[in-house]
Amino acid sequence: MSVKALIVVDIQNDFLPGGALPVPHGDEIIEPVIKLIEDPEQKWHRVIMTRDWHPYDHISFAKTQKKPEFSPVTYKSVIPNDNSTKEGTLWPVHCVQETHGSQLADAIAEEQQKIGCKIVNKGYLSDREYYSAFSDIWNYHRTELNSYLDSHHITDVYVVGLALDYCVKHTAISAAKRGYNAYILKDYTRAIHSDPESMQKLQNELSENGVTLI
Repeated sequence: MSVKALIVVDIQNDFLPGGALPVPHGDEIIEPVIKLIEDPEQKWHRVIMTRDWHPYDHISFAKTQKKPEFSPVTYKSVIPNDNSTKEGTLWPVHCVQETHGSQLADAIAEEQQKIGCKIVNKGYLSDREYYSAFSDIWNYHRTELNSYLDSHHITDVYVVGLALDYCVKHTAISAAKRGYNAYILKDYTRAIHSDPESMQKLQNELSENGVTLI
């Protein structure tokens, strides 16, 4: 039997127009996502909302590393005795814990309070980057998301939110790697890079990792 969870990724003020790291047209998905949450035909067993929840000196901030915003960066593994590296991007300071930018968009926050759904924070350890709501980029530090889904016998995970080509993508891929049937509902997301070439690359990456883009 299919047991469905909806994961609403990072619909926070800093990722909306006027925020520190806005996703183009990110505000367009707020009302559709709320309608999706409340759609009785969906029969969501659980709804989870995620937040970037960074300390002021997070490693992914260009300011922390004293480099220009959007510079490339090479991260060294945080795993003991692991010398591997990962390429990344240095971002403007965003979603610092307890600031206005870190809070869920007003309508999303009201919906969260209305239904009482769980909030999962990520990115709160300063020495590592996170995109997935399940873990850091090394899959070393794990959030409580997987144990929460497992405790509620979830089989199918549907991911929406911001941004499609970063935290939504990585959350869905992490879900698939953990054995869930993983789906992204494209109309309920927005991407930072939405040109045809980027979208085709994204589609290929999702297919290679067992994620269905609907």
